[in-house]
Amino acid sequence: MQNNFLHSPVRGQSFIWTASYADGTFLDEFDRASGIENNFNRIDRRKLIRFGLVGHGMNLYYEVFGGVFKAAGQMIEFFIKDKATQKQYFLTGQQLMYNDIIQYKHAEASFNPSGQAGDMNSQITQYNFGYKSNLKIDEINFNFKAILSLPYNKPAYFNLRLVSDNHIDGIFCIRLHGIEVVEFDAPIEANIASEINWRVTI
Repeated sequence: MQNNFLHSPVRGQSFIWTASYADGTFLDEFDRASGIENNFNRIDRRKLIRFGLVGHGMNLYYEVFGGVFKAAGQMIEFFIKDKATQKQYFLTGQQLMYNDIIQYKHAEASFNPSGQAGDMNSQITQYNFGYKSNLKIDEINFNFKAILSLPYNKPAYFNLRLVSDNHIDGIFCIRLHGIEVVEFDAPIEANIASEINWRVTI
């Protein structure tokens, strides 16, 4: 994406979501010419190739085919490694469409009870985007959800949630640009959700 499209066109909103299609077109949260808001449900998930946020000169997104995140130039992947066998179960990079997209915002509102009626101020405090996916890897079913969150005045972080229908005495692994950089001890019980937050520098 060109640099002039890496800033939010909306005053008071630092980031907007953007959907990129296979034919080279985009659907932005706010139309850049008219400023009119587009409904999230208008996104055509069948044609979607990338989804994420733009703002502050940054392009934060994931590739719909394979589910790999690209955040400020960093390629981020996730997998589970079995401690006993060292077998790797890749949660990203599978040959499928990760098009069950998610985006939402956190906001706070304040008001003066002695002020005028309707005298209320609200502001967005965090932007979130990502996906959820159902994966079958070597006869094991995984439900995986990855959300990249950008709170104001705090480090960005991933919220990662995983459910498996098999027990795995595992290690949750994260790699940047193909190099493993982080490991978390992650014993997974069958049909019980495991969840972690990982702080990331953007």
